[in-house]
Amino acid sequence: MDPPLNSIKDFLISCSEDDNKSNKSSKPATKKLENLDLFTKTLLNKKNQDILLDDNILGVVRMWLEPLPDKTLPNINIRKRLLEILKVINVDKNHLLESGIGKIVHFYSLNPKENVEIKRLALEIIQKWTRRVVE
Repeated sequence: MDPPLNSIKDFLISCSEDDNKSNKSSKPATKKLENLDLFTKTLLNKKNQDILLDDNILGVVRMWLEPLPDKTLPNINIRKRLLEILKVINVDKNHLLESGIGKIVHFYSLNPKENVEIKRLALEIIQKWTRRVVE
């Protein structure tokens, strides 16, 4: 992975870690939300998508989607935008297995307190990925 992509990935990881620290300190967790556009732009860049997927960017998406230490979910805009991206990018079986992203997407599909649109997106992603794994 070239240095700019690697530094973006490291920065996105640090955003998630900073939000977790803020949450543990009962402070607002805003780093991910502030940098959601950067993450979106990075993930949707077709030129770099394969490189990022091979470098486990889905693991970073998983980190961003996981509940915060106090068990609250990330901001709905984060959940919605990242799930929309997961729906359109082409991932292979190895990317799914390496990242563990399927568990958190499955969680969103089953969470009874989750927004209907988020649940629908999560179910559509699971169906798409299931077909991909079976093929």
